[in-house]
Amino acid sequence: MNPQYKPLFEEITLPNGVVLSDRLGVAPMTTYSGNPDGTVSDGELSYYQRRAGLGSLFVSACIAVSENGIAFPNQFVAFKDDVMPRLKQLATEMKSQGSKAILQMQHGGRQGQPDLIQAGETVAPSAIAESADKPTPRALTGEEITDIIRDFGETTRRAIEAGFDGVEIHGANTYLIQQFVSATYNQREDEWGGSLENRLKFGLAVLDEVKQVAAKHADDSFIIGYRLSPEENNAESVGYTIKETQQLVERLIEGGIHYIHVSLMEFKKAPRGMEDGDSIVQILSKQIDGRVAFVVVGGVTQPEHAVAALEEGADIIVMGRQALVDPEWTEKVKQGNEADINETIPQELVGKLDIPETMWNAITSYGMVKVDAKV
Repeated sequence: MNPQYKPLFEEITLPNGVVLSDRLGVAPMTTYSGNPDGTVSDGELSYYQRRAGLGSLFVSACIAVSENGIAFPNQFVAFKDDVMPRLKQLATEMKSQGSKAILQMQHGGRQGQPDLIQAGETVAPSAIAESADKPTPRALTGEEITDIIRDFGETTRRAIEAGFDGVEIHGANTYLIQQFVSATYNQREDEWGGSLENRLKFGLAVLDEVKQVAAKHADDSFIIGYRLSPEENNAESVGYTIKETQQLVERLIEGGIHYIHVSLMEFKKAPRGMEDGDSIVQILSKQIDGRVAFVVVGGVTQPEHAVAALEEGADIIVMGRQALVDPEWTEKVKQGNEADINETIPQELVGKLDIPETMWNAITSYGMVKVDAKV
């Protein structure tokens, strides 16, 4: 192995004492490929097994915690007991090469799809549509908010029963938890809206519920992470900024989180309006200061990018699109064969990467992966 890449294979210890064997992992990516009944499909099992050697932290696609929060066609779900046999198989495949299997938990909120939800409607903090061509969600009642918090807890219990090593609370990418943080989409006048403290309350209540369930049903080795989007961009307003995110980060650390996962397209991105200063990763890394693990995703295709992300302040680098393109990425780096890493999918590997058909159709139609036509 090239000596400059050795930092990628150093151990790291999480706040609960769990030791990860390297600084690499797989980012959560929606598969669009579950069975019609919301269970994990054979295609998904193959997909996860193929990528189980990419790093020590393996985060699943987001699982819907509530029936009224389904956000994608063929999303796998956690709100009924008959999903358990397949969920156990998923955990087994994700852990098959030594990775820690993390189940990412999500509620779509206004990003839900009415045709996939029994009531035919979406719910959100407030009755505000994202755009004119999307349905206006119904504002959640206080009782419904409490029910959804409990759903995150129930999903945690099922994750423990299924054999997962931890859960990740999805508080990013405009789903329900981030909707509560947003002053644009959360215009409630009760305890869940208004001030930033109140807008952060929902996500922190989810964390508290997850911690309580984990304390009851798992041992101290169970990992709890939180994914966040560091800034909010929307058509109506600028949205929250890195300064508000820093307040959330502090509350998460105080709340006992084990890692914070920042969702970025590019790990060197600077905050909006602060392009000449430190990057988002640098700012949050300085704040976190080693108190919890800092997980970063965004634009890593080559090992030198991963090393640069560590130097920027990340503790763990997870790969999304690159994990799709080259499931053998980490082994190539270990063997000194980084010149053989594929950044696009060669034509000769089309159909040979254990990518489920529905997922393949989605990523190619949206331009997520460029297929290399060279043979």
